[in-house]
Amino acid sequence: MTDAVPGTNAHYIVVGDNPLAYRLTRALSTRFRGTVTVVVADRSSRYAQDMLGLNLDDDGKPRRDGDGKLLELVSLLETERVDEGALKEAGADRAAAAALVNQDDGANVALALLLRETWPGLHVVVRIFDESLGRHLQRDHCTVLSSSAFAAPEIVGAALRRQISLPVRGGRRLVVVSDEVTSLHPHMVLFATDRDGAVTALPSDKEIANGLTSKLLLAEAAEDDVLPEVKADLEPDEDEVDPHRRRRVGEYLRTLAITSGRNLLLAAGVLLVVVLIGAVTMQLATGSSFAGALYEAVLPSLAGSDPDHDANPVVKATQVVLTIVSVAVIPWVTGVVVDGVVRTQRLLDAGSPRRPMADHVVVVGLGDLGTRIVRSLDRRGVPVVAVDVDESARGIAVARSRDVPVVVGDARRAATLHAAYVDTAQAIVVVTSGGAITIGIGFAARSIPRSKDAPPLRTVLRVFDKDLSRRIRREIPDSVGLSSSFLAAPSFAAAMIGQDVTATVPYLDRVLVLAEVLIMEGSQMARMRPDDVDLDGSGEHGGDDAKSRLLAIRTRSHPSGGGGVTIEPSEGRYLNAGDTVVVIATTAGLSRVREMARPPLRM
Repeated sequence: MTDAVPGTNAHYIVVGDNPLAYRLTRALSTRFRGTVTVVVADRSSRYAQDMLGLNLDDDGKPRRDGDGKLLELVSLLETERVDEGALKEAGADRAAAAALVNQDDGANVALALLLRETWPGLHVVVRIFDESLGRHLQRDHCTVLSSSAFAAPEIVGAALRRQISLPVRGGRRLVVVSDEVTSLHPHMVLFATDRDGAVTALPSDKEIANGLTSKLLLAEAAEDDVLPEVKADLEPDEDEVDPHRRRRVGEYLRTLAITSGRNLLLAAGVLLVVVLIGAVTMQLATGSSFAGALYEAVLPSLAGSDPDHDANPVVKATQVVLTIVSVAVIPWVTGVVVDGVVRTQRLLDAGSPRRPMADHVVVVGLGDLGTRIVRSLDRRGVPVVAVDVDESARGIAVARSRDVPVVVGDARRAATLHAAYVDTAQAIVVVTSGGAITIGIGFAARSIPRSKDAPPLRTVLRVFDKDLSRRIRREIPDSVGLSSSFLAAPSFAAAMIGQDVTATVPYLDRVLVLAEVLIMEGSQMARMRPDDVDLDGSGEHGGDDAKSRLLAIRTRSHPSGGGGVTIEPSEGRYLNAGDTVVVIATTAGLSRVREMARPPLRM
């Protein structure tokens, strides 16, 4: 059983070799100043080498402590099989926490069970897509998270240009809005940019005065204020909210009309003309009513009738002609109907768009993240078309079960994009796994001519490299580059150090986290004023990126009753041990706030 404590100089284990593993390792080693052993299958891979690069400073030189000693923040353990021996070699017996962030749910669960059995006191953070499986695994010392669950709502919000609501207790309504919204009272500036497009998080008044332009604000809304449309909470499980939808009869008939409408109308028209001509001829020959003549005409046309030897010769001739014509026409009509039904069923099963679409969102890439995005958009009532090159992709079955149109094909080809009606879409979200493929689809979508009445196309791309994301924004108008690992890493890191991150606020290549921090006995914060928690990234409070703002205080609950209420920060009340502060901060700022909220380590 480990007695390690998360925090400065704590040791962590990360099992994985992917963007999330890199960003998580970076946060733990450089932001939270711990040591990390990363277990990988191949130390020569791109992300493994990037993680080793964290041992270098900004000038490319080895990091050193204040005494000039070399610092090895990150070490790699290469092994083909992650077993008890490998985990022990990685330091599981002295680690504060371990993160299992490979994309294989089964392998992650197996390792989590092994760690729980061998080192029951070790806190384990597990990346799992299947949340129903995760619920069975999550318990004390085990936290189950999904990177796509954190990223999907933010990507959907970016695609729809919709705002974010921050979950601060106490009846407060805080909403992240653009600086163009003037109807709400601004509370603080979250992000600002300079003329070159460089982003500053939580800028100070001095920085704003030096020419920065605010882009995202945190606004406060009164009870009677109408809020901008905000993002939904994280989506529930598929089996909880996605019962199979029965197709309506009207939808089936419309699809049948699309697949066989012209031929069916032609065949039915020919048969109708034949019957009417026969009915008129019989009426003139017999002098009977038109209804009776129509009855006499329909019988030989559709089912044949018994011969009537006493009938008028004209009637007999007409019946013979109708019977002969019907022998050719009826099979034709039957064939058209059968062909139409078969084609309709195939079209419905394939899920292709059955009619022109407009003002919808095209989602390209139906893996874990794309599946969540499709579900989120559909649950909001936003029209969506799903696209993937692989017909067996995970999200295609989900899309079809929700009657979401599906196009199977390479989205870099104009034919595929036209089939998804990109020319009339409001946004395209590309979350494929390959960087070059994602960028190629983004450029291909922008090359499709827009319809006259269509809004400008919003392009949201899954891009890992923030410098590449910045360059793409310059080349593709109205585009956003986001990464699921970029959005999820702060929450994974916070879970490993025992911190509760309740929301993230992304903007271009920066992200802020909303977190709740418990003030412990003997900590520096226990005798602070609330405004001392506001870090500006300078002086004793940390580096240039250590910034935070205090949003609320939840007072300590007393055993005898009282307390446990959320109040506004007030200069007239000192912070007390047992209080919980709600802050919005950079990841470095959260690390500094957490240090101030816990007692100093005893040497």
